[in-house]
Amino acid sequence: MKKALKYLNAVLKGDVVVCEWIKKVVLRHFSDIERTKDPKYPYLFLESKAEKAIDLFERQRLALGASSGKPFVLMDWQAAIVSLLFGWREKETGLRRFKKVYIKVARGNAKTEFLAGIGNMMFLFEGAQDPQVFWAATKRDQAKIGFMRQRRMLELLVNDYPALKKRVKFTASKILERGGMGFVMALGKDSRTEDGFSPYCALIDEFHAHPSTEMLNVLESGMVKHACPLVCIITTAGFNPDSPCARFEEMCKRVLDGHVDIPFLLPFIYDLDAGDDWRDKNVWIKANPSLGHTLTIEALNVEFMKALSEGVVKQEDFKRKNLNVWISSYSSWLPDDVFWASAKPFDENELIGRVCFGGLDLSRSRDLTALVLLFPPINDEKEFKVITRFWCPRENARFREKNDGIPYLQWAEEGWIRLTEGDVIDTDFIYNEIFELYNKFKIHSIAFDRWRAIQMVTKLNDEIGPVPHTQTGNFMEPFSQTTTHFHVPMTELEKVVLSGQLNHGKNPVLRWMSRNVSLYVDGNGNMKIDRKKSSDKVDGMVALSMAFGQYITYAGLAKDYYSPDVDVFVL
Repeated sequence: MKKALKYLNAVLKGDVVVCEWIKKVVLRHFSDIERTKDPKYPYLFLESKAEKAIDLFERQRLALGASSGKPFVLMDWQAAIVSLLFGWREKETGLRRFKKVYIKVARGNAKTEFLAGIGNMMFLFEGAQDPQVFWAATKRDQAKIGFMRQRRMLELLVNDYPALKKRVKFTASKILERGGMGFVMALGKDSRTEDGFSPYCALIDEFHAHPSTEMLNVLESGMVKHACPLVCIITTAGFNPDSPCARFEEMCKRVLDGHVDIPFLLPFIYDLDAGDDWRDKNVWIKANPSLGHTLTIEALNVEFMKALSEGVVKQEDFKRKNLNVWISSYSSWLPDDVFWASAKPFDENELIGRVCFGGLDLSRSRDLTALVLLFPPINDEKEFKVITRFWCPRENARFREKNDGIPYLQWAEEGWIRLTEGDVIDTDFIYNEIFELYNKFKIHSIAFDRWRAIQMVTKLNDEIGPVPHTQTGNFMEPFSQTTTHFHVPMTELEKVVLSGQLNHGKNPVLRWMSRNVSLYVDGNGNMKIDRKKSSDKVDGMVALSMAFGQYITYAGLAKDYYSPDVDVFVL
C-alpha cells in the first residue's frame, strides 16, 4: 500500500512524469475520498482492502522469459491500480465499486502478466461462487496467450501454497475449480459458442484489435447474475482511431473530464499529451510507466533510431506500439491533429444567405454518398466553414458497424449521417435534401463525378433550370476524376488545413475519411485521392476537394453574381 500511496501522491504533486489522463484519474480518486465524508455518498475507500489485495497479488510469480519464477513485485503504477480497484467499496454492501477497468499502456510494460494476475485474484480471492473467468479475443488462439500466462502463474502459486491444490486443477484448455463450477478459459469469436456462460470476470487483452464489441457485449450480458463482476481491458493503441476500443477510450476521457458520470468505471490511460513531440525522449515515460523496470530507455531508443532510418512504416509502428499513439494509415495526407484542432462546432443556420460551393461524390447503390458545401470567409474572417451531408442505406450501416467496427449507427444517431431505408441508396431522398439545401443557402454550383452521373443530377439541373454563372450553364457540373483536375484544389485545401483555417464543425465522419486518404501522384507531381489504396471510405474528402475546385473556378464571379454585399475571399 505504501508504494501505491507514494505513486498517487507523486502524481498529485507533479513529482512523476505522466499525461493529463493519469493526473485526472488520480485527482478523481482524492476528490472522491473527500466526498466519502458525506453520509449520502455511496462509496468509501478501505486501505485495508487495498493492502490485502496488493499482498495477495504479490504472492504470485512471473511466468515468462528471464523473469520466470521470480516474485511478481508490483511496480508503483500497478500497485496504484490494484489499490483503487480493490480498495474502493460500496458503503451499503461492501462490494467493489469498480466493475470495469480500462488500462492503456505501451508494449513492454508487462501488461499481459498484470492482466493474468488480476484474473487469478478474481478466480481465487474474491469469494465468488463458481467464478467463470474468460480471456476474450477475436481468435481463440490469441486469447490462449493470456490464458496460458495465467495458467503458468497459477501453477507456480499452487507449488508455493500446496493448500491451493484442493481448490484448483488444470486441464489442457481450462483451469477448473475443485468442488465447484468455476473455471478459467480462452474464448474467441471462432469458438463454438459464447452464449450460455455466466462470466464473473472478462479479461480483454489488446482490445484495439477487436473490429466490433460483439464478444464484449456477449460476456457483459452474461454478467447480470453476479452482484460484482469485472471487465478488465488492457491494450495498446491501434490502427483504427474509430474502432470500438478508440470510441470506448474517448468515453473514458469524457468520464475523467467530468462530462459523463460512470462511477463504476476506472480508466488508467498512459498516453502522450496533445502537443507532445514523439521524438522527445523526455515524454516517452508518459506511455511507458514501467520505464526503468521492464524496459529500458536504451531499448526504446534502438526502436526510435530504426523509426528514423527505416521510413514511415517503422515510424508509425514505433508511435503506436511504443508511444500509444492511435494510427490511421501509413500514407495519410493531412495531419489528423491539425485537421481536427482548428474545427469547432457552429450552427449551420448562421450561414443562411452566404455564398457556398458544393462537391457531390455519388455512391454506388450500397455505399455512402457525400455532399460538401464550402463557405468561403467574408469580411475580416479567415476560416472556411464546411457543411456536410452523408447518406447511407440503413442495412449497409448496420453491416459496417457490426463487421468493421465503423460507428455508422452512432454517427447517424448524432446526426452526422442520414440513413435511407433498405439496403440500396434512396436517390429520391438525396434529391429532396439537396433541393432543400439549394433553397436554404446560396449554393453557386455543385461539382460531381461525371462517371457516376445518375438521373438525380439531370433532375436537379432540370428543376433548377439554366444558370448563367457556370461554364456549362448548369447548376450541377461534371468534375473529371484526374490528377489534372484535382491537384490545384487539393493543394489549396491542404494550405487551408495546415494554416488552421478549415472549420468542419468537429465532424467525426469527415475526420475518419481524412485519415483514410492515400494519394496518387503522377509523373508531373500532380496528385489526387487514390480510392483503391485508401484504407477505407474517402467520399467526403473527394467531395470537399471538388467543392474547393468550384470555389477556385468561380470565387471571383460569385461576388458579382449574388450581391455587392457578399465579399468572397480569394486565395
